[in-house]
Amino acid sequence: MLIQDILEHNARAHPTRVALVAAKEEVTYRQLRDRVRGYAAVLRSGGIGKGDRVAILAHNSVLYLEALFAVTRAGAALVPLNHLLIGRELVAILEDADVKALLFTEEFLDRVGEIRPSLPGIGCFVRIDDPGLPTRGGDDAPDPSPPVLETDIALVIYDGGISSRSRGAMLSHRNLIAASASAALELSLSRNDVFLACAYLPFLGGTGRLLRFLYVGATIVLQPEFDPAEALRAIERRSVTRVLLTPTMMAQILAFPSAGKFNLSTLRTVLYGGAVIPTDLLKRAIRFFRCGLVQSHGQVESAGILTVLHEEDHSLDEGTPYMRKLMSIGKEAIGVEVRVVDEDGREIAPNEVGEIVARGPNVFDGYRNAPILTSKVLRDGWLRTGDVASIDEEGYIYIVDRKRDTLTVEGISISPREIENILCEHPSVKEAAVVPRPDYTMGEVPVAVVVLREGTKEDPEEILGHCRRNMAPFKVPRAIEFVPALPRNAQGKVLKARLRDRQASRRSR
Repeated sequence: MLIQDILEHNARAHPTRVALVAAKEEVTYRQLRDRVRGYAAVLRSGGIGKGDRVAILAHNSVLYLEALFAVTRAGAALVPLNHLLIGRELVAILEDADVKALLFTEEFLDRVGEIRPSLPGIGCFVRIDDPGLPTRGGDDAPDPSPPVLETDIALVIYDGGISSRSRGAMLSHRNLIAASASAALELSLSRNDVFLACAYLPFLGGTGRLLRFLYVGATIVLQPEFDPAEALRAIERRSVTRVLLTPTMMAQILAFPSAGKFNLSTLRTVLYGGAVIPTDLLKRAIRFFRCGLVQSHGQVESAGILTVLHEEDHSLDEGTPYMRKLMSIGKEAIGVEVRVVDEDGREIAPNEVGEIVARGPNVFDGYRNAPILTSKVLRDGWLRTGDVASIDEEGYIYIVDRKRDTLTVEGISISPREIENILCEHPSVKEAAVVPRPDYTMGEVPVAVVVLREGTKEDPEEILGHCRRNMAPFKVPRAIEFVPALPRNAQGKVLKARLRDRQASRRSR
């Protein structure tokens, strides 16, 4: 099954059902299918075909979804771009992905103009909200030749920036369909659902979850950007049954003064994931929404799904086994085999500590242009997640640490090395180590531990200003801590575990 088959089936089965709602626009499944057919025909006539990659820079919109389906129908792969990245970060991703075309909306016209001179390899720049853009729809739009296969790459997802040039995760049609089917079964999704999409679509968490609801023929209400008042208003007005919220979104809704005045009675499930969520925030959310809460845990490499913590596991009965389950990521999802293993790949006993590994049709094909890195992550058919965890007798999994040197800010994976390299470009910085600090709403935030060059003064604002000029806002350290030297072992390796432990007790709010 291909991504395009989702639209083809729903356009035949219930053509007049509303697929997408955005601002004042409603698009039925038949209309969406016809638009995508025409869009794909235009792309093919412009030379886009099987094996190509097409990037997109846009906010949540019908146009973004049309591009996703049209690009993949044409046989190419979509490369979503994070609009928060600065110019040189975008250029690094576009060069690594070797894209043939860049799609964008009017609001990013200036940004594209700035980076265009650095991208001589891209032959086609298309403003997709240009009213004069040619389209051709209807049943006469031919299928691509050679045909698209389920093993063909549909999405290439980049989490980071410059130092993550080789971290473009390649997801096939098969991967995305398998993840959608697993989530649809685990969450009992149906065509009667109305899903409010607040998460930023160019992240896999946004795109992947939309595909799950389109897979079952549900209706999706799109918000360009998250706003607590608008989200609550949309739930009330559109009779929303499901919504995905990050911890930050949850906290903003709970802090909104008029939150209790909205009628949220149609809401059946609040889905969450993508970042560590404090237990007290989760408890407050359970009491406020008065509906089921479900955690879906996954990685880009697993097409966004590995485990699920179900509604019945979200108990507030203090002192019961159920209360402890709130600290877990749940059990393996349908269609995914998840284990916790030791260094030799042997499954460990309950409550011992090892690494989470997984296999299934949802597991990705590898990283673009990075065979060595891919071979380290994919071993004997198993995805090595890098998450250190234990598993209890009932199959609930508890993450206790991570093996990879990464941190996650509201679901966005960041390379500490990238931030460290930019810090060391500052003339006052001799060396730096970046580690995560737990954060009440963001999950984690980066903190920089810095050793200054001899004769320079401590000036955190100067160093932070340097960071702001050279990296995306979400990567900028929330604090600078100056030390005379970084802790190292006998081989000279920085002991980041010691630095992480120091930050663990300093949760920011």
